[in-house]
Amino acid sequence: MVSFTIGKDLKTVKFHANPRAKYSIEVVNYCEIRRFEVNTEKEQRYVCADSSYIYITNFRRTPNFENIRSLGDSLLHLRFQKEELRKQTALPDTFELSGMNDKALCWKDIKIGSISVGYVNVPEDKKELFDKSLKTLKKK
Repeated sequence: MVSFTIGKDLKTVKFHANPRAKYSIEVVNYCEIRRFEVNTEKEQRYVCADSSYIYITNFRRTPNFENIRSLGDSLLHLRFQKEELRKQTALPDTFELSGMNDKALCWKDIKIGSISVGYVNVPEDKKELFDKSLKTLKKK
């Protein structure tokens, strides 16, 4: 389910990870939505013409998997370990990683509980707008 509230640079969209986990986030106004779903896992991408995009997902492997892998095996292991192990190692509920890919484009991945939100392929001059978008994530 998606609804829009038109604003200057951002529009509000909704993401239902499951019946009890509903989120809203403001995404870049001029992006196209793409949805992926496998059983109970869901992902929504808001893709811009330049191939930059924001995602919100409850898939275990996020669009930034390869970018996180490039940071090293220990971070990859911590970021993608199963929820049961995260609780045993006393990691925080929120885990944030970011950087630049091999094309000098920005990326960010934030794990918050059972969902991940982030962006991929963002030119440095648009990074502030995409960061602003991620800060609007709200759980309903």
